[in-house]
Amino acid sequence: MKFNRKTAGKGIIILNLFTIAVFLLVILKILPYESISGGQLDSYEAAVRTATTSIVMIIYGIPVVAAASGLVRVKAYKKFYIGWLIFALILMAVLFFEASIIGVIVVSFGLPLIAVAAGVIEYRQFNLASKIYLWLSFFFACLNTLGNLFVSTWFEKIIMGLVTLIQAMLYFYLARSNPKRKHRKG
Repeated sequence: MKFNRKTAGKGIIILNLFTIAVFLLVILKILPYESISGGQLDSYEAAVRTATTSIVMIIYGIPVVAAASGLVRVKAYKKFYIGWLIFALILMAVLFFEASIIGVIVVSFGLPLIAVAAGVIEYRQFNLASKIYLWLSFFFACLNTLGNLFVSTWFEKIIMGLVTLIQAMLYFYLARSNPKRKHRKG
């Protein structure tokens, strides 16, 4: 298997889908709610709120990663990204009113990239917006990995710690690599 930007993007998306599955297992009471948030949640209801917010934020990030890694040709999906930009702005407002400052910050990282993909910002800015998003995602994945190492639950320490470590490495690879430029004839 050749390791390239698209493979790294697929890896991040697969790990994000795994994380969504973990949150869904908590919501469905298959996994105990203490399995998330470092065992710091005091009730099942708090776990559902945390899991739901996390799922929405992860879903938000999947098309952003797909665009940044080159999995999709953003110019071909302009209408989709216009809708995604509207969704991102609504999500930021909801997170702001829920006092989830971290959520607002994370969502705002992807806004310039989505705006470029939607055609609101000139396409020439795509690589810069992509780099900023990927470096910030790498930084947050590193913080998440460190946080997972210091929690009391073995599930987050081992399983989710490994997931976030791999995500950090993939984000690092994407942030450091340059998208291939198409050579024009003539």
